[in-house]
Amino acid sequence: MKKSLVLIVAVILMLSLFGCSDKKNADVSGVVDAPDKFSTLDEAKVTENPNIRKESENVNGMCYAITLEEFTYNYNEMLKEAGNLDMINPKGWKMLGSPQNDANGTEYQYYYYDADKISFTASVETKTNYIMNIGLGTTMSNFVSIENEKNNSDTILMKSAVMAAAVSGMGINKVDTIQDIFYLTTFENTNELWYNGNVYALSTNEDKADSERSTMLFRTFPISDEVKEKWGIDEYESYVANATQVTTNAN
Repeated sequence: MKKSLVLIVAVILMLSLFGCSDKKNADVSGVVDAPDKFSTLDEAKVTENPNIRKESENVNGMCYAITLEEFTYNYNEMLKEAGNLDMINPKGWKMLGSPQNDANGTEYQYYYYDADKISFTASVETKTNYIMNIGLGTTMSNFVSIENEKNNSDTILMKSAVMAAAVSGMGINKVDTIQDIFYLTTFENTNELWYNGNVYALSTNEDKADSERSTMLFRTFPISDEVKEKWGIDEYESYVANATQVTTNAN
């Protein structure tokens, strides 16, 4: 079941809003260990780091100037600050399939991390080791379950928000805002929103034979202003303001 979730979530990532070419032909059959060598944590920052978004030649025009190990460090530290101790191990990341090229010819590698009832999936530029796109996936049945008198959906949305804050350099103080954004993409009439240079999106894959095995992927990635204008993604603040105005007028 775990491996099945990882593969389905990876396929969702490959077929979702990412702008990459050759997605249908991506090789996801070979799963091998990630290389042991990682960069150091010298530049990893748990506090806000506005310079973490970096221009790139990839189709999104941007990447996060942070490696998987640096992201893992930030994620774990933020979880601890949020009172959650579900740490992940930087050596637990695995490569999925072979490197691919996006529509601009930028080579990237898919990685995944298999955790308890959730999985992380990331696209990493092979030249720089910087993260282009990262997501947290789970099954629908896990998302709607209640454990220890707590809704799993709250925990998953929180972890997704911590993931996004940890990779984008926004800091722990933005987790509540990002969690609200992911909540809107889940329960409101939108599946993606733009906030502070980043896209926050929900992708789903329906299992028609067993709806409880349907999967969800919360993910974030940076885009350039040019790409934002081209895609016409709603801004978080504007979306909330418009929704509030509609509610007010209805009353």
